[in-house]
Amino acid sequence: MKLNKLNILQNFKVESYLNYPFPFFEIENALPQDVYVALKNDYSIFNRYFSQNKNFNSSNKRIQINSETILKNENDFKKSIWYDFIKYHNSLEFFEQLMNIFDNDLIKIYPSVKKIFNEKKNDKFFLSYRSANNNNSYEFVSDCQPGINTATIEKSSVRGPHVDNPVELFGGLFYLRDKNDKSFGGDLIIYEKSEKVIFHKKAEVQNVKALKQFKKIRYKENNCVFFLNTKESIHSVSERSITSNQRYLTNLIFERYKNSNSFFSLDREKKFFKRLFNRI
Repeated sequence: MKLNKLNILQNFKVESYLNYPFPFFEIENALPQDVYVALKNDYSIFNRYFSQNKNFNSSNKRIQINSETILKNENDFKKSIWYDFIKYHNSLEFFEQLMNIFDNDLIKIYPSVKKIFNEKKNDKFFLSYRSANNNNSYEFVSDCQPGINTATIEKSSVRGPHVDNPVELFGGLFYLRDKNDKSFGGDLIIYEKSEKVIFHKKAEVQNVKALKQFKKIRYKENNCVFFLNTKESIHSVSERSITSNQRYLTNLIFERYKNSNSFFSLDREKKFFKRLFNRI
């Protein structure tokens, strides 16, 4: 199969791109139907892998497999369409297409990224898949991670409002909803804010009342969404109803660890003033 048929950006339309409340776009029917069906039918190779995870029988837990595991274990995965899918979505060609789509906002928000890309994209150590050995050796690293959210025994969200890791430049999700899945929820919620947001824990929003839902990206088959990761890129996964079905998805990211990189810092509550307030 030609690799460009595997490209989940092939049906991107400029009119689907929004830069408020942060740069993102959605693509419905991202892949040709025959490609999508082949990917969905072959997802069983990952289910066998996920079934060994301690959380497989827990309620609404995220389990995923990274590109390094797939690409280094050719005997287990190379016969599957997923091997080529993973390989392509870690490629310079795919990264460059994302760079071009987000070009105007990259120039405004992360101009240094454009400079690095233009000057070093042909270098040997410009891009590779994410791993402990690669993260600090390459200018950028990527990952394409097929995964699931396990069945739910009670209505719940796998994660509330948050931003992704500040080392992440682009984030994306590709949905492979099962036709027999009659559950509700599990959608991606994009937020705008009405006041300054404070973060706590990993990168969770503490004052969630400052948020208002801007758009809901439906969890449905052959649907994908990509965004430029900024401290404004607040999103969550909506509550999912009780179901024995798994939620099938693939997570795609491009990150930069080199030189202890972070694209932004998070506003957090000042603990000193909090302690002082509590004493008073």
